[in-house]
Amino acid sequence: MKMKRTPPPETDFMEGFAQWLESEEGLESLDAVDCVYNALDGAAVDIAEKKIIWSDGQRLTIEQSVERIHREMNLCQDTIVNHVIGWLQMGYVPEGLDDEQMEMFESRIDAWVEECEVSQTQSTGF
Repeated sequence: MKMKRTPPPETDFMEGFAQWLESEEGLESLDAVDCVYNALDGAAVDIAEKKIIWSDGQRLTIEQSVERIHREMNLCQDTIVNHVIGWLQMGYVPEGLDDEQMEMFESRIDAWVEECEVSQTQSTGF
């Protein structure tokens, strides 16, 4: 007995992603990620205090950083917070950490991000 084949999807993931990138939403997201990463250029992270240390010395929470970028760039706060979180999880790399310390740092970043996401769902600030 021959098994019935499911036809391939109309579009594969990469094709769908490419179409999204060309959409208004995709283009806005690309602009936003550039703005957020540029705004955070030269910033550092104090994971013990859960603060982003901006290049001008300001020590801000994720939420305060989102507000600052929103005021300066007038981007959607939901989009900004997603890209700030992306920067924390993938864009920022602290110097001088060995593998074990880096693993601990990443774990603390993940906990901080989770705390922020829970806070977001409980408030209407974003």
